[in-house]
Amino acid sequence: MRSFKALFRLNQCLFFINIAVFITTCTALGFVFFGRFGSDSIEARQIVLRSQSGVPTIVLQGDEAGTLLTLNDSAGNARLQLQGGDFPALMMKNSEQEIIGTFFPLKGGGGALGLGNQAGEMATFIRGGDSPGIGFYRHAQVPQVAMGIAQEVPHLLLFPMTGREGMVVDGSQSASLLFFDNEGQVPVALSRYGLYQSAEEESDQEEQDKKEMSFKDLAEESSRLNDWRSMHSLD
Repeated sequence: MRSFKALFRLNQCLFFINIAVFITTCTALGFVFFGRFGSDSIEARQIVLRSQSGVPTIVLQGDEAGTLLTLNDSAGNARLQLQGGDFPALMMKNSEQEIIGTFFPLKGGGGALGLGNQAGEMATFIRGGDSPGIGFYRHAQVPQVAMGIAQEVPHLLLFPMTGREGMVVDGSQSASLLFFDNEGQVPVALSRYGLYQSAEEESDQEEQDKKEMSFKDLAEESSRLNDWRSMHSLD
Protein backbone atom coordinates (compact mmCIF):
# COMPACT_ATOMS: atom_id res chain seq x y z
CA MET A 1 0.00 0.00 0.00
CA ARG A 2 2.81 2.35 0.92
CA SER A 3 4.64 1.36 -2.26
CA PHE A 4 1.55 2.29 -4.31
CA LYS A 5 1.28 5.70 -2.63
CA ALA A 6 4.95 6.37 -3.14
CA LEU A 7 4.64 5.45 -6.83
CA PHE A 8 1.59 7.71 -7.18
CA ARG A 9 3.44 10.64 -5.62
CA LEU A 10 6.44 9.99 -7.90
CA ASN A 11 4.17 10.09 -10.93
CA GLN A 12 2.67 13.39 -9.72
CA CYS A 13 6.14 14.89 -9.31
CA LEU A 14 7.21 13.74 -12.76
CA PHE A 15 4.01 15.17 -14.23
CA PHE A 16 4.59 18.59 -12.68
CA ILE A 17 8.24 18.47 -13.70
CA ASN A 18 7.22 17.76 -17.30
CA ILE A 19 4.74 20.65 -17.22
CA ALA A 20 7.45 22.98 -15.88
CA VAL A 21 9.92 21.84 -18.54
CA PHE A 22 7.30 22.36 -21.28
CA ILE A 23 6.45 25.88 -20.10
CA THR A 24 10.13 26.77 -19.79
CA THR A 25 10.85 25.46 -23.29
CA CYS A 26 7.93 27.37 -24.85
CA THR A 27 8.98 30.55 -23.07
CA ALA A 28 12.57 30.23 -24.29
CA LEU A 29 11.45 29.55 -27.86
CA GLY A 30 9.09 32.50 -27.69
CA PHE A 31 11.88 34.82 -26.65
CA VAL A 32 14.10 33.51 -29.45
CA PHE A 33 11.56 33.74 -32.26
CA PHE A 34 9.73 36.90 -31.23
CA GLY A 35 12.96 38.62 -30.30
CA ARG A 36 14.33 37.88 -33.78
CA PHE A 37 11.29 38.25 -36.04
CA GLY A 38 8.78 40.06 -33.92
CA SER A 39 10.47 43.47 -34.08
CA ASP A 40 9.65 46.26 -36.53
CA SER A 41 12.64 45.60 -38.80
CA ILE A 42 14.54 42.82 -40.53
CA GLU A 43 18.28 43.27 -40.82
CA ALA A 44 20.10 41.90 -43.87
CA ARG A 45 22.74 43.04 -46.33
CA GLN A 46 20.83 41.79 -49.35
CA ILE A 47 17.30 40.63 -50.05
CA VAL A 48 16.62 38.76 -53.30
CA LEU A 49 13.20 37.77 -54.64
CA ARG A 50 13.26 35.07 -57.31
CA SER A 51 10.76 33.75 -59.79
CA GLN A 52 9.60 30.15 -59.86
CA SER A 53 12.43 29.36 -62.26
CA GLY A 54 15.02 30.80 -59.86
CA VAL A 55 15.71 34.04 -61.79
CA PRO A 56 16.23 37.04 -59.47
CA THR A 57 13.50 39.58 -60.19
CA ILE A 58 13.98 42.08 -57.32
CA VAL A 59 17.26 42.75 -55.52
CA LEU A 60 17.56 45.06 -52.52
CA GLN A 61 21.06 45.68 -51.22
CA GLY A 62 22.82 48.31 -49.15
CA ASP A 63 26.21 49.33 -47.85
CA GLU A 64 27.94 52.42 -46.49
CA ALA A 65 27.48 54.23 -49.82
CA GLY A 66 23.70 53.82 -49.84
CA THR A 67 20.86 51.54 -50.89
CA LEU A 68 20.16 50.13 -54.34
CA LEU A 69 16.85 48.60 -55.41
CA THR A 70 17.02 46.74 -58.74
CA LEU A 71 14.05 45.48 -60.75
CA ASN A 72 15.02 42.87 -63.33
CA ASP A 73 13.38 41.50 -66.43
CA SER A 74 12.49 37.85 -67.06
CA ALA A 75 16.12 37.10 -67.96
CA GLY A 76 17.49 38.57 -64.73
CA ASN A 77 18.90 41.73 -66.36
CA ALA A 78 18.58 45.02 -64.49
CA ARG A 79 16.00 47.29 -66.13
CA LEU A 80 15.04 49.79 -63.42
CA GLN A 81 17.21 50.89 -60.48
CA LEU A 82 16.47 53.17 -57.55
CA GLN A 83 19.61 54.44 -55.85
CA GLY A 84 19.81 56.06 -52.42
CA GLY A 85 22.70 57.57 -50.54
CA ASP A 86 24.16 61.06 -50.90
CA PHE A 87 23.40 61.07 -54.65
CA PRO A 88 19.93 59.51 -55.11
CA ALA A 89 18.90 58.64 -58.64
CA LEU A 90 16.40 56.68 -60.69
CA MET A 91 17.91 54.84 -63.67
CA MET A 92 16.25 52.94 -66.53
CA LYS A 93 18.22 50.52 -68.75
CA ASN A 94 17.50 48.80 -72.04
CA SER A 95 18.10 45.15 -72.89
CA GLU A 96 21.76 45.94 -73.71
CA GLN A 97 22.20 47.37 -70.18
CA GLU A 98 22.71 50.90 -71.50
CA ILE A 99 21.22 53.68 -69.38
CA ILE A 100 18.47 55.30 -71.48
CA GLY A 101 16.81 57.37 -68.76
CA THR A 102 17.81 58.88 -65.44
CA PHE A 103 16.39 61.28 -62.85
CA PHE A 104 18.71 62.81 -60.27
CA PRO A 105 19.29 65.97 -58.18
CA LEU A 106 21.59 68.82 -59.23
CA LYS A 107 24.43 69.99 -57.03
CA GLY A 108 23.15 73.55 -57.13
CA GLY A 109 19.59 72.54 -56.26
CA GLY A 110 16.66 71.28 -58.28
CA GLY A 111 16.37 68.10 -60.30
CA ALA A 112 17.37 66.90 -63.75
CA LEU A 113 15.96 64.39 -66.21
CA GLY A 114 18.14 62.75 -68.86
CA LEU A 115 16.84 60.69 -71.77
CA GLY A 116 19.30 58.68 -73.84
CA ASN A 117 19.32 56.89 -77.17
CA GLN A 118 19.74 53.15 -77.80
CA ALA A 119 23.52 53.43 -77.35
CA GLY A 120 23.19 55.16 -73.98
CA GLU A 121 24.22 58.59 -75.30
CA MET A 122 22.40 61.67 -74.05
CA ALA A 123 19.57 62.72 -76.38
CA THR A 124 17.47 65.05 -74.21
CA PHE A 125 18.47 66.76 -70.99
CA ILE A 126 16.03 68.73 -68.83
CA ARG A 127 17.28 70.64 -65.83
CA GLY A 128 15.48 72.55 -63.09
CA GLY A 129 16.90 74.77 -60.39
CA ASP A 130 17.55 78.51 -60.69
CA SER A 131 18.70 78.16 -64.33
CA PRO A 132 16.15 75.80 -65.92
CA GLY A 133 16.75 74.60 -69.44
CA ILE A 134 16.34 71.84 -71.98
CA GLY A 135 18.81 70.60 -74.59
CA PHE A 136 18.61 68.16 -77.51
CA TYR A 137 21.79 66.28 -78.44
CA ARG A 138 22.90 64.20 -81.41
CA HIS A 139 26.06 62.19 -80.71
CA ALA A 140 27.73 65.22 -79.12
CA GLN A 141 28.46 66.84 -75.76
CA VAL A 142 27.06 70.16 -76.99
CA PRO A 143 23.35 70.32 -77.91
CA GLN A 144 22.12 71.16 -81.39
CA VAL A 145 19.06 72.87 -79.91
CA ALA A 146 18.87 74.36 -76.41
CA MET A 147 16.70 76.82 -74.57
CA GLY A 148 16.44 78.01 -71.01
CA ILE A 149 16.73 80.87 -68.56
CA ALA A 150 20.19 81.92 -67.37
CA GLN A 151 21.18 85.11 -65.59
CA GLU A 152 17.46 85.99 -65.65
CA VAL A 153 17.52 86.06 -69.46
CA PRO A 154 15.51 83.58 -71.58
CA HIS A 155 17.34 82.28 -74.64
CA LEU A 156 17.15 79.87 -77.56
CA LEU A 157 20.34 78.44 -79.12
CA LEU A 158 20.69 76.60 -82.43
CA PHE A 159 23.97 74.78 -83.13
CA PRO A 160 24.97 73.08 -86.40
CA MET A 161 25.87 69.40 -86.53
CA THR A 162 29.47 70.35 -87.40
CA GLY A 163 31.45 73.48 -86.58
CA ARG A 164 30.65 76.09 -83.97
CA GLU A 165 28.62 78.62 -85.95
CA GLY A 166 24.99 79.10 -85.01
CA MET A 167 22.35 81.53 -83.86
CA VAL A 168 20.79 82.74 -80.63
CA VAL A 169 17.46 84.32 -79.80
CA ASP A 170 18.12 86.60 -76.84
CA GLY A 171 15.05 87.39 -74.74
CA SER A 172 16.51 90.23 -72.69
CA GLN A 173 14.94 93.69 -72.50
CA SER A 174 16.53 94.54 -75.84
CA ALA A 175 15.48 91.29 -77.53
CA SER A 176 17.67 90.36 -80.48
CA LEU A 177 18.64 87.66 -82.94
CA LEU A 178 22.37 86.97 -82.89
CA PHE A 179 24.53 85.02 -85.34
CA PHE A 180 27.91 83.84 -84.02
CA ASP A 181 30.99 82.46 -85.74
CA ASN A 182 33.46 79.71 -84.90
CA GLU A 183 35.24 81.98 -82.40
CA GLY A 184 32.01 82.66 -80.53
CA GLN A 185 31.92 86.27 -81.73
CA VAL A 186 28.76 87.98 -82.99
CA PRO A 187 29.37 89.44 -86.49
CA VAL A 188 25.66 89.90 -87.28
CA ALA A 189 22.79 90.91 -85.02
CA LEU A 190 19.19 91.94 -85.54
CA SER A 191 17.14 93.88 -83.01
CA ARG A 192 14.53 96.63 -82.88
CA TYR A 193 17.35 99.05 -83.61
CA GLY A 194 17.95 97.41 -86.97
CA LEU A 195 20.55 95.15 -88.56
CA TYR A 196 24.17 95.26 -87.45
CA GLN A 197 27.15 93.81 -89.32
CA SER A 198 30.61 94.17 -87.90
CA ALA A 199 32.24 94.52 -91.36
CA GLU A 200 29.64 96.96 -92.63
CA GLU A 201 30.94 100.36 -93.72
CA GLU A 202 28.58 103.26 -93.25
CA SER A 203 28.99 106.46 -95.27
CA ASP A 204 27.15 108.43 -92.68
CA GLN A 205 29.41 108.60 -89.60
CA GLU A 206 26.56 109.76 -87.41
CA GLU A 207 24.48 106.75 -88.38
CA GLN A 208 27.44 104.49 -87.70
CA ASP A 209 27.91 105.97 -84.23
CA LYS A 210 24.22 105.51 -83.54
CA LYS A 211 24.41 101.83 -84.46
CA GLU A 212 27.50 101.37 -82.36
CA MET A 213 25.59 102.78 -79.39
CA SER A 214 22.64 100.51 -80.17
CA PHE A 215 24.86 97.41 -80.28
CA LYS A 216 27.43 98.46 -77.71
CA ASP A 217 26.51 95.38 -75.64
CA LEU A 218 27.50 92.87 -78.37
CA ALA A 219 30.71 92.03 -76.48
CA GLU A 220 28.60 91.34 -73.42
CA GLU A 221 26.25 89.22 -75.53
CA SER A 222 29.23 87.21 -76.81
CA SER A 223 30.41 86.56 -73.24
CA ARG A 224 26.90 85.61 -72.18
CA LEU A 225 26.66 83.28 -75.16
CA ASN A 226 29.69 81.34 -73.93
CA ASP A 227 28.05 81.03 -70.51
CA TRP A 228 24.90 79.67 -72.12
CA ARG A 229 26.87 77.15 -74.15
CA SER A 230 28.65 75.98 -71.00
CA MET A 231 25.32 75.74 -69.20
CA HIS A 232 23.93 73.26 -71.75
CA SER A 233 27.18 71.36 -72.32
CA LEU A 234 27.50 67.84 -70.89
CA ASP A 235 31.23 68.20 -70.17
